[in-house]
Amino acid sequence: MTTTEQHQQHDPERPPADEGSPQWYAWMARHLASAQVVTDDPLYDHDRLDAVAALRADDVEHVQPLVADLLARGAHGTGTPVAMLNVVLTGAQVIAGAHGLDGWMAETRATPAEWALCARVVRSGEELVVPDLLADPTTSENPLATVDGLRTYAGVPLRTASGQVVGSVCVMGGEPREFTEADLDVLRAVAAEAVGRLEDASGA
Repeated sequence: MTTTEQHQQHDPERPPADEGSPQWYAWMARHLASAQVVTDDPLYDHDRLDAVAALRADDVEHVQPLVADLLARGAHGTGTPVAMLNVVLTGAQVIAGAHGLDGWMAETRATPAEWALCARVVRSGEELVVPDLLADPTTSENPLATVDGLRTYAGVPLRTASGQVVGSVCVMGGEPREFTEADLDVLRAVAAEAVGRLEDASGA
């Protein structure tokens, strides 16, 4: 059994690997039901959640083919192995689009919201760069770093035409690194085009 499998077996917070199974939906329902509603938390903003629904932004089968080439461009353009379009709900982050992702996150296409750096992007509405997750006190104990070995992150808001931040386009890697303004320009362009495609597909 691998370290990741052992962690998954002993961690009830991690979603089951068989996405779409009754167990997976039961986990998601339990997680969302147990989330404490904080009225001033942007994750719970009704207009934002309505925007997610209108765009079908949390529908992996809908989003993945729309943005696969954009995320490949984001990964290659920034020199990172993984690029994702993440949509943050109230208690969970949905990995709606991904390039280069493997392991349990590729199988479940979801993480708890409290692990999600993209949730910080949604809450602040601002870009977030963490050159080394283990060296940063805000992320040094995050299971994505301590268990799964992710070490670096850069994300930009996925902002709709109406101004709602439904998620983030981000890149991640297993080695610490700095990100340049040119790297962030790549992510900004990917996010803008991704939102445009989602809005065109939904008629928004």
